[in-house]
Amino acid sequence: MRYDLVCIQSKKANQMKMYLKSAGMSCFPILSSFLAALFFLFPNIMVAKGIEKEHFLDNFCHAPSADKKHQIENNKSVHRVPNDLEMIYERGTLRVLLQKKNDVCVISTIEKLLIEEFANIHNLGLDWVYVDNNWELVTELMTGNGDIVVGQDQSLSTGVHSQINYTHAWTSANYKILQRIDDIQINRIQDLTGRHVAAYKASPIWDYLVELSKMQIGMILQEIPRHVSYQKTIERVKIGQYDLAVVDSLFLDQGLTSDHELQTSLSLSDERNMAWAVRSDAEELHKILNQYLNQQHLTHNIASVYRSDLPEMKERGFLRIITNANTMHYYLNDGNLNGFEYELLSEFAANNQLRVDVVIAHSQEEMFELLLEGKGDVIAASLPTNFLQQNDLVQYTKPYDYASPVVIGRNTDDLIIDVRDFVGKRISLSRDNPYWNYMSRLKKQGLNFELIEANIENVETIMLKVALGIYDLTIVGNHQVRFNHMEGIGLSRKFVLSEPLAHRWVIRSKNDQLRNALNSFIESEYRSTKYNLLHAKYFKQTQGTLEAESVKVNPLSPYDEVTKHYSEQYGFDWRLITALMFQESRFNPNANSYSGAKGVMQFTKATAKLMGLSDTKNVEKSIDAGVRYLSHLRGKFDNSILLHDRMWFAVASYNSGYTRLKEARKLAVEMGLDKDKWFQNVELAMLLMAKPYKKNGKKIRNCRCGQTVVYVREIRTRYFNYIRLTETQQQLAIRPKFNWRKYQVN
Repeated sequence: MRYDLVCIQSKKANQMKMYLKSAGMSCFPILSSFLAALFFLFPNIMVAKGIEKEHFLDNFCHAPSADKKHQIENNKSVHRVPNDLEMIYERGTLRVLLQKKNDVCVISTIEKLLIEEFANIHNLGLDWVYVDNNWELVTELMTGNGDIVVGQDQSLSTGVHSQINYTHAWTSANYKILQRIDDIQINRIQDLTGRHVAAYKASPIWDYLVELSKMQIGMILQEIPRHVSYQKTIERVKIGQYDLAVVDSLFLDQGLTSDHELQTSLSLSDERNMAWAVRSDAEELHKILNQYLNQQHLTHNIASVYRSDLPEMKERGFLRIITNANTMHYYLNDGNLNGFEYELLSEFAANNQLRVDVVIAHSQEEMFELLLEGKGDVIAASLPTNFLQQNDLVQYTKPYDYASPVVIGRNTDDLIIDVRDFVGKRISLSRDNPYWNYMSRLKKQGLNFELIEANIENVETIMLKVALGIYDLTIVGNHQVRFNHMEGIGLSRKFVLSEPLAHRWVIRSKNDQLRNALNSFIESEYRSTKYNLLHAKYFKQTQGTLEAESVKVNPLSPYDEVTKHYSEQYGFDWRLITALMFQESRFNPNANSYSGAKGVMQFTKATAKLMGLSDTKNVEKSIDAGVRYLSHLRGKFDNSILLHDRMWFAVASYNSGYTRLKEARKLAVEMGLDKDKWFQNVELAMLLMAKPYKKNGKKIRNCRCGQTVVYVREIRTRYFNYIRLTETQQQLAIRPKFNWRKYQVN
């Protein structure tokens, strides 16, 4: 049986009218117009009876009413229209075929997000078409009752390969053991002896588990009832109702990332590649789906979940800093990443052979959420821990800096010398200001002043509003202000609110090895010459004006518009190309390497000739040729390889050459590694190829392939950091700029 449910998600009014018409409401023009207006105000509403929280997949699948199902059956002939792009645009909706088991959709949160984003980009609504069995998906697709199949891997089309095309594989998944984090970790099959293992009988891995239970003494296999969702299964493991559970890794994003009591361990199956399926004659739809995945897919995979301690961080090769984007902590300037917190922790990372990834948060609350969810490793944001609420799930390092909270007011106001002078004043600061809790406590103690929550975190903008008389006072750390700039707009420091407060980094409570390493680093570096120079660079030098510092929106490179144009033309995220260009030449069109490569994209003579580039100093033509060459390299790798691995294979080939990469993949097989994965697989083969050996008494090195490994990792780190920074800057760009001159009194 097939169910249809139209979920209105586009911002276009005609799609709202389509829903109103299908609901029999077209004869009420006033009500229709009212609802259409509501839709414009609240574009994320899902028009489906009974759906209250769209982001919970348990609430996402709802069978339509009997009347709706009858209407669908009568309209099947209308649905059976050619399903390539022109007809989809004409219809205004993308019909998405999806399997539904026990009223739960077989689709992960990230996949649903991807398909919704694709539809929004192309101004399409989504028509979710549900089936009970996965074999029905192909039938419905081939008979024209849907445009695309989601929630499946590349084994779906067994026997009908010629009739179906798959998009790029956007992720992989397998079946894993889910267990409590305080339990003995399951690392091998033998560890299942004497354990109770819960699994779904309908799962493809059930038969394997039955055989396993016969071989492992004392292993008891327990069936999870069909009506129990993945979310409920996770909860049952957490409370001990299930000892262990076998879960599909694809669906763990629905509940595991925010849970600090559970972990996955042993993998029980091979990985399967997840991809979308369309009919073979839907060539244009297939093309734009791949273009979307090429450009947008990686942006959804930059916040992987890890809660491990320092040794595991060293294995994966990077440390993730959680901070906010401002001129003290972390910002972009001419493609370079800067900031006191960023540079100081980069020094720690370098000492531990780690790269630095930065996760940008927009509030203090979000920082702690990201840390506890495992999406970052250390919070570095000048947090004075004296004023923070206690949390048993986190711990703090030794102090790495000190700052005093100071009261800022206008020069012309009455003398203010202590907190008693707050009476009758309008004091503003953001709730994320570390001194908010302190000021709240003062107010509760009986001091009669007005505490106003600023709707922005930017201290410079709040100070401007104080200067213009909108507020009377604000509280900032003495490291956050440059007093010569304050005097220029009529502000001054009134008094110091308390003694200097210690700033500490925040980590998870169980990451003791990371804490110890950070503490050792602080002990050795604090107030050293290098530390003092870095501190002076950000907190003592005069840089610009207060107004100029209130919002900083910088380009990634001098060539952003050109890069965007050619990246879109060949299906790349422009920020990846920018990161590659920075790595190659630092955006210098006159750059020359020791190997003879030239220009912003560093072309050798042979490669320039291949791409038809005659002038490597011509920036636009070089970028065009560079993106075309990267696209050419990406096309050499089989479509069955996961999308992000194809991307990194192409980037590696850009540096080492395709032939060298081909040799490394062959060596990876001999080493027992996965030739279709770059990180921790083919890159290890590259490192082995780089090792010198002796022949006839001479030292021989086959290649400098170690450089390629570093090259790819540096680009990946910079690319992910560019993504986060540009997203933050986009939010700043759409925020109405505060017009301080409007309020200025001459």
